[in-house]
Amino acid sequence: MFVVEWLMVEAYYLRTFLQLFHIPHYTTLQKFAARINGTLLERIISSFILLLTNIGKIFTGIDSTGFKITNASQYYAERTGLRRKYAKLSIGADAIQQIICTVKIRRAPTKHDNIYRFQANYNKQRRQISFLSLSVVTADKGYDSEDNHILVREQQHTFSVIPARYRHVPIWKTYGRYRKQMKRGYCKALYNQRNKNETIISVIKRLFGEHITSRLVRTQNRELSFRCIAYNTHRLTNLTIIRWFLQSRVVYISQLSNLLA
Repeated sequence: MFVVEWLMVEAYYLRTFLQLFHIPHYTTLQKFAARINGTLLERIISSFILLLTNIGKIFTGIDSTGFKITNASQYYAERTGLRRKYAKLSIGADAIQQIICTVKIRRAPTKHDNIYRFQANYNKQRRQISFLSLSVVTADKGYDSEDNHILVREQQHTFSVIPARYRHVPIWKTYGRYRKQMKRGYCKALYNQRNKNETIISVIKRLFGEHITSRLVRTQNRELSFRCIAYNTHRLTNLTIIRWFLQSRVVYISQLSNLLA
């Protein structure tokens, strides 16, 4: 239902780009979502990076966020003692173009859940976009682990920027060679590119909401995948419009300079 409302109200240029003159009924999309394979949706998400030109290496940013499974307010949950449940969406995105490459969806975070999501998302990204190489991998302090650095640097020969937690702990007490390097210092310009992952998550929640309408776990996972596909389509449309506008400006300026000459 949220996709239909978004297409009708906000996605005018997207509908024009896709030549979508008739918006299907939301029950048609529900039947389609119940039958499509989740693996196919992940491949569709990864394929968006192919539509961009001049992409040789990917500047990867990994981050995660929670989506409410119920639409109950915080006040209602506190008054009734309702336990608020979340679906954790972990994304691996190209921080330069702000395109989602891979997703990993889980429930109820457990011990070392951040480490698991980082490694699972990173390995999936290496498999699904193996035709492209990764230049830098960034993540916030929640993914601080020596195993994550070893996976990126030694096994895949890529540079990682993951700041170490517990800044009050001295370097000589910090475990791990790469975690000690992070405490000694790292390139802030590279790490600040990770903020674009926050932008991606913010856009998804502002466009489609922060709660999930589906009830079954399977359909909830597919709903989040559809939101990522809708975001990639929205972002790719904006990039296409911006590129066309810049090209038209260059042509106009060149023609004007020829006339003045």
